Amino acid sequence: MNNCLHCGARTANPKYCSRSHAAIHTNQQAPKRQLTRKCAACETLVLASRQFCAAHGKRKADYRLLTVAQLKAKDAIKHPSYYRGYLNSITRLLNAHRPRVCQACGYDKHVEYCHKQPISSFPDSTTVQNVSGPANILVLCPNCHWEYDHGLLTEHPALLS
Repeated sequence: MNNCLHCGARTANPKYCSRSHAAIHTNQQAPKRQLTRKCAACETLVLASRQFCAAHGKRKADYRLLTVAQLKAKDAIKHPSYYRGYLNSITRLLNAHRPRVCQACGYDKHVEYCHKQPISSFPDSTTVQNVSGPANILVLCPNCHWEYDHGLLTEHPALLS
């Protein structure tokens, strides 16, 4: 019987008692990702594939201040409707603080974000905050969303505010 090189347990194998102990021991001895490069701004060690540390890395624009025209221009070489996916992800970020419960019926298993005023009705100079912010978004289940889009769900008090 041999002893595992990682935990010292008795094993019939020559070195390790399990695959996971072999992997753990090997990765500790020779890690794949090492901090070998220095940040170009502050000399902090970073991964070899990086140029800057997290503090000095490229800053993204505040997505709330982007305009619809800037969203459309972001991936202009793609289909014109491609920006809608990016806008939907921003909508989820802007409304993440809201409870995920249908405002009309209280259903909480699956909800969608519904624009009170359609996206196409806004000019391209409008900011994303105005298009997809909480003031223009309803949280609805798929059934209530369909009814709202087709004008069948208009008298509910939560939707009028």
